[in-house]
Amino acid sequence: MRRSLVVAIVVICAFSSGAIAQVVPGPTAKEPELTTSGRGVTRLAPDYAYVTIGVTNGAQNAVDASSENARRFDAILAALRSFGLNDRQLLTSRYNLTQNFEYPKNGQPKSSGFTARSTIRAEVRRLEDLGKLIDASIAGGATEVTGVQFLASNTDEARRTAMTEAVKQARADADAMARAAGGTLGRVIALNSGGVVQPVYSGPQNGQLESVVVTSMSGVMPPTNIVPGELVVSASVFARWEFVAGPSR
Repeated sequence: MRRSLVVAIVVICAFSSGAIAQVVPGPTAKEPELTTSGRGVTRLAPDYAYVTIGVTNGAQNAVDASSENARRFDAILAALRSFGLNDRQLLTSRYNLTQNFEYPKNGQPKSSGFTARSTIRAEVRRLEDLGKLIDASIAGGATEVTGVQFLASNTDEARRTAMTEAVKQARADADAMARAAGGTLGRVIALNSGGVVQPVYSGPQNGQLESVVVTSMSGVMPPTNIVPGELVVSASVFARWEFVAGPSR
């Protein structure tokens, strides 16, 4: 009797195990989707700028070249500080002293003096002072003014506004597609940012004015006029939406 009972139990377990193995969920049909993209643009006025000012000079020996460069550089610093700029707004971005050589066709290279170069990057918070600040720097001995870059303090707010407009555009396009296809727009499945470009200057050279090279200090220079223009912040998004089909015809 005991042996028969054991066999019966084994048989029942075998049938039960086979029944469980047969339960395999079938593939679910994928719901129809719509994919759209959107782009938003925000324009804003710059409220501060960076300007790079440099001085280049030469002399027959390294000491004279370096000393003259330091004298002019100190004069430029004094001019910048006269407009209220502090040490946190001033950065020496480059300094080099190089020896120059002449290369005659026949013979050894010979020294033709030394050239000293230094540049300072200034943060200007009062844009109305920018032109006057440049003029004062040139009067102090600057020989190059390069890389005037305009920026805005409220860029983060403009970025979020541009992103919102991009999502609205993507949704409006998706809704139009759904209605044209005879259905309605369902829930959003995925929403991804395509990136934010901030800020782009709407003037020349993508946010930087053309370089000014001062070749002569003689004569009277007219006042430098600076027009800030506007900045452009753009954002793009990519979205996937559920498409709810209408009644079949």
